[in-house]
Amino acid sequence: MLVIVSSLTASSGLVSCTFLFLAIVNIFMPGLIPPQPYSFFMDESGISNHRFTVVGAICLRSDVISQVHDSIQKFRERHNMHRELKWERVTDQKAEEYNALVDYFFALNNMNILQFHCIIFDNHGANHTRYNKGDQDIGLSKLYYQLIVHKFGKHCGSHGDLCVAVDRRNSSTSLDDLKRMANAGLAKSCGVTNNPLKQLVPLDSKTDDVLQLNDVILGAVCAARNGKHLLEVGRKSKRELAKLVLEKSGLETFERNSPRAVHRFTVWNMRLKERV
Repeated sequence: MLVIVSSLTASSGLVSCTFLFLAIVNIFMPGLIPPQPYSFFMDESGISNHRFTVVGAICLRSDVISQVHDSIQKFRERHNMHRELKWERVTDQKAEEYNALVDYFFALNNMNILQFHCIIFDNHGANHTRYNKGDQDIGLSKLYYQLIVHKFGKHCGSHGDLCVAVDRRNSSTSLDDLKRMANAGLAKSCGVTNNPLKQLVPLDSKTDDVLQLNDVILGAVCAARNGKHLLEVGRKSKRELAKLVLEKSGLETFERNSPRAVHRFTVWNMRLKERV
C-alpha cells in the first residue's frame, strides 16, 4: 500500500488543500502523465441537436494522475467494467455501475484531488456568421479557449507549467494556435505572463481513463442543462445519473453560474456579452 501526500494548490481562486490518497500501484497506468505540474483533461458535449453545448474538464495535479488511473482500474475490476467508460454507454443494465463511478468521482472531488469545470453555451443565441466567420467550430474553439484561460490558467498558471489534453477532434483551429492564443489571453486578461501552457495535446479517450471519467460527468451535466433529466423519454439510467451528478455537485441547478466561493465543481453559463 502506497500513501501519497500531495496538494492541489493554486491562487485564491482555488481551494488549497492537503490530502491523503491511498492506492495500490499497478505497473500499467492507462493514460497520459504529463511532466508539467498541472493538467486539464477536456472534451465537449451537446454539439449536435442540443440547445446547450457544454465544454468541460477535469483539473488535477499531474503527480496524482497515476494513482487516479490505478483507482479507476480497481473500480473496473470490482464492477467488471472493462470497456470504455462513456456517457453514451450508460444503460439501464449498467446503471448501478455508473452510479458507483459517479460516487467515486465525487469522493475524489470532495477531497480536492480533482476538480471539474465547465462552460455552457446557448446555441439558440449563436450568430456564427457575425462572430465566427460562419464556422461553428470556431465558436466551439472559443469555448475551449475561455475555459482554459479563466478556469485553469488563471488559477494555476502562476504556480507551475500547464498541460491541456483534449479528446481528439477535427477542428479548423489547430492546437498550436489555441495554445498560443491561450498564453496570450492569460497575459492580457489575467496578468499571467510566463507562457505557462507548455503542452496542448490530443488524446484518444479510448486510451485515457481520466478523459473517460470526464466524459461521463460532462455528459450528465449536458443532459441536465438541456433538461433531459426531467423528461420521461430516453433511458431512465441516464436521467437518474444526470440527477445524481446535479445532486452531488452541491449546486441547486446548472442553469445558473456556480457561486464564486465554489471551486471544486464549477459551472459557467456564458452570456452573449461575454463572447469574444
